[in-house]
Amino acid sequence: MTSILQRRQFALVSLFFQLFFIFLFYLFARFDTDAERDLMMNESDGSNGSNVKRVFVNTDFPLFQDIHVMVHVGFGFLMAFLKRYGFSAVSVNLLLTSFVTQYAMLLRGFLTQSFHDSGTFRVSINEMVAADISCVAVLITMGVLLGRLTPVQFLLLAFCETTVSVMVEHVLFNILHVNDGGRSLVMHVFGAYFGLAAAVVGNKRNVMEMDAEGSIYHSDLFSMIGTMFLWIFFPTMNAAIQEPADARHRAIVNTYLAMASCTISTFLISSLTDHLGRFNMIHIQSSTLAGGVAIGSAANAIVYPYHAVVVGMIAGIISVFGHAVLSKRLEKRFNIYDTCGVHNLHGLPGLLSGIISILVALLYAYKDNYEKNGIYHIYPYFAGGELQGDRDAYSQALYQLAGMIVALVAAILGGLLTGLVLRIRLWNQVDDPALSLEPNYYAKQEFSFASKYMETPQENAEMDLMNHRNSRNNFEEIY
Repeated sequence: MTSILQRRQFALVSLFFQLFFIFLFYLFARFDTDAERDLMMNESDGSNGSNVKRVFVNTDFPLFQDIHVMVHVGFGFLMAFLKRYGFSAVSVNLLLTSFVTQYAMLLRGFLTQSFHDSGTFRVSINEMVAADISCVAVLITMGVLLGRLTPVQFLLLAFCETTVSVMVEHVLFNILHVNDGGRSLVMHVFGAYFGLAAAVVGNKRNVMEMDAEGSIYHSDLFSMIGTMFLWIFFPTMNAAIQEPADARHRAIVNTYLAMASCTISTFLISSLTDHLGRFNMIHIQSSTLAGGVAIGSAANAIVYPYHAVVVGMIAGIISVFGHAVLSKRLEKRFNIYDTCGVHNLHGLPGLLSGIISILVALLYAYKDNYEKNGIYHIYPYFAGGELQGDRDAYSQALYQLAGMIVALVAAILGGLLTGLVLRIRLWNQVDDPALSLEPNYYAKQEFSFASKYMETPQENAEMDLMNHRNSRNNFEEIY
């Protein structure tokens, strides 16, 4: 990156997007004034009031905090197992979530009835929860492409993917009326296959092979920290947007049971894949979370706990099998390199979740299985509900299948097109993986306890540029 335009490209692109977001928020975004007015009235008259207290105090905000921790800490540290890309895993994670949160809130706002009626849309905690969920799909895709995109390419990826994912979500929930309570289809399946499709037309070099040291002890430990945060808060992710209360309760318990059984099966199968019976840390870091993904689409609908336990066990087996067998074959036959094993944690268990949602619709979609009118919260277009739908268990299962196909096809097509956009030479490109060290994007700061820099920024920049050129010359001499 030698020219001024290349060095400042990220600053220019990010400035353009941020000013664009500010302009749109200024024109169209408003706070939910009705909720604020009710909150003020409840505080003034001392009443325990209702839905507002639930939203601001008891439920929605704590749920939002849990998801926020998952997105920023869980996913960031989960991808920090590679020594050379630890900075990118954590810091670019923060960059993309900040970007997607704003953009997703705008896109969803434009699709609301409030915007169609008044030309503005409302912003509240619920919109923040939905925006955080949109971040997950982009971070999953980031896991596939970690080490192969520059920061400006990651921003463009986030812009394209969020646009498609919000549209897919709108189709699934407002047109097809699919039950995807834990968002396994629109988050995990979409994010995984969007990234894999982008990888097909992107950089063909395997980052893992280019990294001579790969993961080391403390980077694996950092990754396990991310795993633990995700494991602890995964029930919140699957339950946050569930209504009514009994559906949220089922989602929490089913997710925990699925993850517990998945963890046992992960350790079991990981031990069997090693000739000495040892555990593989990649399996432990990744596959132990597959149960939460696999149960997601039907976590609110399953009414027998042992079904959740079975789903979790199957998810662990499939995920470890993907790491041990399938990933190698994808690399050899199709040159698809998945840096963080996203396909095995999110792709395969996400597809399993879609299949489970079809079976659950066939087996459970009867009024007697749910309290009062709970079935209409799970399947809004079911016969007899407020939407005056005409579906039965069989037709709802077909719509679940259609929703899974729509998410998968949209992810693949969107990923292929986005990958082509990212290959345009106008954008900064990652150098050969053997040379694409993170110091190209992160300045090394050396400081004393007196907080005075030992070297000036100009000296640091000149030294970084010299080191980069020397590494390129050494590479050319060797090869």
